[in-house]
Amino acid sequence: MKSLFKRLLNVKGMVVEDVSVDDSPLRPAPALVVRVRCRKAALRCSRCGRKCPKYDDGGGERRWRHQDFGCYGVELMGLAPRVACAEHGVVVAQVPWAEPGSRFTRDFEMECAWLTAVASQKTVSGFLRIAWRTAGHIARRVAARLESSMPSMFDGLTAIGVDETSYRKGHTYITVVVDHKRKRVIWAHDGYGKEVLDLFFRQLTDGQRASIRIVTGDGAKWIDASVKEHLPNAERVLDSFHIVSWMSDALDQVRKRLWNQARRGSDKTATEAMRGVKYAVLKNPEDLTERQDTALAALRDTDPKGQLYRSWQLKELLRTLLHQPIDQVGAELKRWIFWASHSRIPEIVELCRKIRRRKDDILRTIRLGYSNARLEAFNNKIKVTIRMAYGFRHVDNLIAMIKLRCSGLPIHLPTPIL
Repeated sequence: MKSLFKRLLNVKGMVVEDVSVDDSPLRPAPALVVRVRCRKAALRCSRCGRKCPKYDDGGGERRWRHQDFGCYGVELMGLAPRVACAEHGVVVAQVPWAEPGSRFTRDFEMECAWLTAVASQKTVSGFLRIAWRTAGHIARRVAARLESSMPSMFDGLTAIGVDETSYRKGHTYITVVVDHKRKRVIWAHDGYGKEVLDLFFRQLTDGQRASIRIVTGDGAKWIDASVKEHLPNAERVLDSFHIVSWMSDALDQVRKRLWNQARRGSDKTATEAMRGVKYAVLKNPEDLTERQDTALAALRDTDPKGQLYRSWQLKELLRTLLHQPIDQVGAELKRWIFWASHSRIPEIVELCRKIRRRKDDILRTIRLGYSNARLEAFNNKIKVTIRMAYGFRHVDNLIAMIKLRCSGLPIHLPTPIL
């Protein structure tokens, strides 16, 4: 029987001494309690992993939560002996079934981390019968353990993407760095700005920084400043997604201004027309619904000066311009800037100044062909993760979930040890 339980517990270097059912009225449900101990020959220092002689039996018995057997919860109970390490002195010995300081076995933590990456808060807490914040702490430990077992994610970087995403109301952001080549998140940190991105670059060695040739992102000045300081030889690439989003934002500002003017002038026809094209003007023509296509066809007559229609035309010209061959795009961009600067539409004229300032960066974006589209896709995945992680009090737990889902960590359900 003991050998069977040892096989089921899936741990090497462990001796099963006894198995019992604890149905104490103080427990919410009966549980299997397995009394275990380490093999004497397997005693190692919990800090460095070296074999060490036993010092004593430690401070008494401890319990570790293990994976359930059917409808029964399972706990391992045993002494945590201390060893005399030549380097670290007297420390608690490494136990083969759990990480130092953890109240859960490695298999339970791996199962929990896998579930947090694929299931909802309610599912994880209900299935494993643990608090959601406990699942967050476990995810953080597992992510750190898996990351330390892999080659450094910072080796061999050639092109990275930088962006920030909100994870809580009140302009609370995390900064995310993506490896374009390996298509994975390599770093994330609470906050945004030059000081935060500087933390990433300071973690890199001189060789790792020197290998980075391209940095993509939006037009934020703090990204420019940090890249210029730490990667003076890297090329700064604006993302085409954000370039078009600048134009979309300006177009929406034009629509709102004209809508407010029509509303104040009690022009109900124009007011309704403006409201009807709210989403039509922001979408790509090929993505329009039939109703939106009809609203867009009537856009030319929406306002007397045709400002909204002309703004939409400039948006579409800029969007298609970004996909043209590099030998043609220089002249086309110059022509676009001329039309925009002479449009007499305040929002478009202001945007034109920004485009003119970043003209060289835009041309570099088209020439190199890099985009933050993958980073934006990760942002969508991160937003889903944020919703799944609702209730986490520590942003580090959220970042751990992001890494479990987006960093290519080798997370899997526990497998039998043969």
